[in-house]
Amino acid sequence: MNPGVDQTPAAWGDLVRAASSGYTGKRPLVSIWQGTSDTTVAPMNAGELRDQFTNVAGLSQTPTSTGTVASGVTHEDYAGRVRVTRVQGMTHGTAVDPGTGTAQCGTAGASFIDTSVCAAYQSGGYAYATGSNQNLGLYNTYYTSTLRQTSTGYWEKC
Repeated sequence: MNPGVDQTPAAWGDLVRAASSGYTGKRPLVSIWQGTSDTTVAPMNAGELRDQFTNVAGLSQTPTSTGTVASGVTHEDYAGRVRVTRVQGMTHGTAVDPGTGTAQCGTAGASFIDTSVCAAYQSGGYAYATGSNQNLGLYNTYYTSTLRQTSTGYWEKC
């Protein structure tokens, strides 16, 4: 994670292919989020992951499109299969835009960093990618609910 390892795209891709030798099915879409001030996972790792998963998908390491998501938040897209989102100045955590508005996605905390963009949201104990709504495979995510006692021994969710 830090300082990171630099390998060729083919070397990274070979690790994935070796881990599932013989697999010829469809590969998942990959979304990589990296804070440029992360000291836990070196920012160079975003490029290494990009190299790995573009290689596995048979894509160039040159983005097919780039853009700005919000102030200080850029993305590189690789044929709709791999996306790298870089958040300027963000440390180690998941990007959330705190608040209850339709474009906001939660509460900042120990692992959820206050930024102007949302990386993911949770619903029903599952984590989903903001925008694509794809299940990220993260279960039992932290969830806060408020209860009120309506009669002795009887509680309802607020």
